[in-house]
Amino acid sequence: MVAPWNPNLKLAAAGSAILIGPGLAVPDAADQMKKITCQLWRDSLQPVIVDASALDWLPSDSIPKEGIRVITPHPGEAARLLGCSAQQVQANRLEALRGISRRFGNCWVVLKGHQTLIGRSAEEAYVNSSGNPHLAQGGSGDALSGYLAGLLTQPELQADVLKTIRYAVWQHGAAADYLQATRPNWVVEELVEELGRQRRNRVCEQRNIGTLSHRMGEGRGEGKLE
Repeated sequence: MVAPWNPNLKLAAAGSAILIGPGLAVPDAADQMKKITCQLWRDSLQPVIVDASALDWLPSDSIPKEGIRVITPHPGEAARLLGCSAQQVQANRLEALRGISRRFGNCWVVLKGHQTLIGRSAEEAYVNSSGNPHLAQGGSGDALSGYLAGLLTQPELQADVLKTIRYAVWQHGAAADYLQATRPNWVVEELVEELGRQRRNRVCEQRNIGTLSHRMGEGRGEGKLE
């Protein structure tokens, strides 16, 4: 279940992941929301995903050792976080990603743009191959952060955070590529629908494979595919 924020919501008990930022592109956001964002980033044991305007509220503090923290800036937002220009970010995207991760507690960073980068301060970084320029339309980044948050609510997908992030970024771009090939003037609502359709198809495929494996193993001491 997805729930909007309100001042009385007990977030620690309300869900299994927290997404902050999409839809908050306002200069006069409540100070209480900014304070809660800082507290959750520093202290929450749940996955916290931050995007859009909420990126500007992040504290440069340490985060829980086992905490999952992901931010998804585009080059302009990355420039604000680093105190430089977007041109400087684009000139060395890998160093920008690593600098942001170092500044915000070694969090995972998805640096959006052509060939989106995924990584942290000192480990291997990955380049995403899917996607097209139509993802530059408003709302497509919100779709990505929401999709990623939905995946990270699932405990089994928290075990390998990098793999889950890479999957989300690739699937987001692949959905956009499918739309571009079939209806070039697509809008972000169609992107969300396509992401959902592909995810449902993936779940159905996994269930079918598991059922087939179970049937093949009957009588031979083989277990169900997990």
